[in-house]
Amino acid sequence: MSRSTDLLSDALTSLRLAANAWYDYRRFARASFVVGQRNRENQRAMLHILFHSIEHGLSLPEPRPGFGREKVDSLLRKTRAYIIAFGPDGSTASALSALDAWVAFNRQVGENVDAVADELEQLNKEAAFRTSSIVGGTEELRAADIKAASTKDFGAFMQTRNSVRQFADRPVTAAEIEAAVRAAQQTPSVCNRQTCRVYAFTEKDDKARVLSYQSGNRGFGHEVRAVLVVTSNMEHMNLIGERYQQWVDGGMFAMTLALAFHAAGMGACMLNWSVTKDVDEAMRSCVGIPDNEAVITMMGVGHLKEMFKVPCSQRKPLDMVLSLNPALNMNAPRVNLP
Repeated sequence: MSRSTDLLSDALTSLRLAANAWYDYRRFARASFVVGQRNRENQRAMLHILFHSIEHGLSLPEPRPGFGREKVDSLLRKTRAYIIAFGPDGSTASALSALDAWVAFNRQVGENVDAVADELEQLNKEAAFRTSSIVGGTEELRAADIKAASTKDFGAFMQTRNSVRQFADRPVTAAEIEAAVRAAQQTPSVCNRQTCRVYAFTEKDDKARVLSYQSGNRGFGHEVRAVLVVTSNMEHMNLIGERYQQWVDGGMFAMTLALAFHAAGMGACMLNWSVTKDVDEAMRSCVGIPDNEAVITMMGVGHLKEMFKVPCSQRKPLDMVLSLNPALNMNAPRVNLP
């Protein structure tokens, strides 16, 4: 009897796992443009993919004259189509700025790109949305400037980072949240698509309602002064291989956001969002998160008390984490990438 009960329980658990996996697959398939671009965000993402490819090429040590011509032509076509459908905006301005830089580089090295330049000139006239704050192409940096700005001992900085669950009775301001999110916008993302979004709550009743969907804040949620929900937009994904990219982009963004609060002398605690589809659906319905956005994590934020406790959280020995120059299997099959 016990054995049959175990088998039934295992079968039901497997069915629940399949239902939750189907929930994730269905939402990714519906939001992404793995099969065709269906909406404005899909088309916006394609612009970012293409102009990032051009910027990537321009940032190489020795760019090849005329590189990426096929992508340049595609970006011109798709930028024009986007402007016709939706009007010019920041994404088209970035695309045109990257194309300007591509033309300037090629003319500098003696490459004939007059055809592209003529089409780009016409497109620039049609796209009235251009601001001096939106730039594309590349920018030149000085190592000395970076070193001057990087005066913090990062190792020591990280040694003082902990998941904080005790907060001072002091509000977190909109300006403090905005500064942290602005810093987190520097997080790398696939092809610079910048898929992440933050939903922030500071009002007592709102915080309590949002936290009610997450079980890990019990015992300290009442001390949290701001609740953040980090999401990633799956409408920006267009390859089968990107089926989990939202978690990668979103995870990196969330970590940078937590470090931004830490750098500001505040505390933050990641609130895990490994939940079943019914909880995910209920929370996103409450907050107003659209189906195309994957919820990555919640985060509790607040100002530090003068003295407080955190778990020791002893880290694993380095040799359990780092594999330096491991032996390769030279018999492994090679793959021809597109």
